[in-house]
Amino acid sequence: MPWTYYLGIALLLWVAWDLFSGSVWLHREYRRAHEPLGYWMTLLLWTLVAVSCFYW
Repeated sequence: MPWTYYLGIALLLWVAWDLFSGSVWLHREYRRAHEPLGYWMTLLLWTLVAVSCFYW
């Protein structure tokens, strides 16, 4: 299994944890309760990065 698969799995686990915790990080913290658009856009970005690891 290529190393990018392990990276993708780790990032998907991180995204799952972010869904559970209600906050995500890019260059600063976005909280679901305070900035829902920033939260969901950052979560979408991390999800796309994680999924792209399986197609590299």
